Amino acid sequence: MAVGLSPQKKRIAKPKAAKAKSENVLLYEVRDEIAFITLNRPEKINALNGALSDALCATWSRFEADPAAKVAILTGAGKHFCAGADVSPGAIDREVPFQVHQGYPQNGITVFKPIVGAIKGYTLGAGYALAVRGCDITIAGESMLMGFPEARIGTPLPPMEYLPYMPFKISLEFMLLAWNGGQIMDAHRAYEVGLVNKVVKDEQLMDEAVRWAELLKKIPPLYIKSVKYGHYKTTDNKVRVDEREYILYTHPQEISRDRQEGLQAFLQRREPKFTGR
Repeated sequence: MAVGLSPQKKRIAKPKAAKAKSENVLLYEVRDEIAFITLNRPEKINALNGALSDALCATWSRFEADPAAKVAILTGAGKHFCAGADVSPGAIDREVPFQVHQGYPQNGITVFKPIVGAIKGYTLGAGYALAVRGCDITIAGESMLMGFPEARIGTPLPPMEYLPYMPFKISLEFMLLAWNGGQIMDAHRAYEVGLVNKVVKDEQLMDEAVRWAELLKKIPPLYIKSVKYGHYKTTDNKVRVDEREYILYTHPQEISRDRQEGLQAFLQRREPKFTGR
């Protein structure tokens, strides 16, 4: 899916990531004014590779502009929601800045319609970000296991603000260790610390997510937009702003034809011919 630019509308560079087994790495279907958005790489535990991240980026713009959809339900195919970023060689295009992060919805910035998460199984790393920060309402199946495996393998993380999403001491434990007594945080513990809104049996998960979506459909869209803007404005921080501005304004210049033309003109001692591309 390719769309044109607004924070998540424009792809900065064509990804060179390895293709998934199925070209339909993300499913989008609207029924009764609800957009069902499904991560569709179950053979990879729905890990976010370049193709899936790009598809998510385009789909959030599609959802926001879709007159047939008032609410979205985000879920994952198979037994698990998302194992995080795909660390397989070549899975993510390193020339695309923050490619996985570009798959997150820019809530309160370009995405104002409500998003309900129907989350089960492994919800790790980037999957946590999608399930908790990416969804306005998060419904967890009892099988959900949440954590940050980055801490166990030393994957670098930028300094980010987690305090709005869980209590101060719990947030530090979660990020430093990602384990609680040797266990990834389960659904009931996640509910206790406020990371999810409700826990239900796995077989009831989608019905419960639809129930919440039906409630949200009854709320005026402009009211929801105002609430989302205010809420996410308070949770934004300098790291996210810098990342967003780099994606939108700096990187396009770095890969532009005008930059190449300017360098060539300088070396050839002539006036450059800029085209705005």
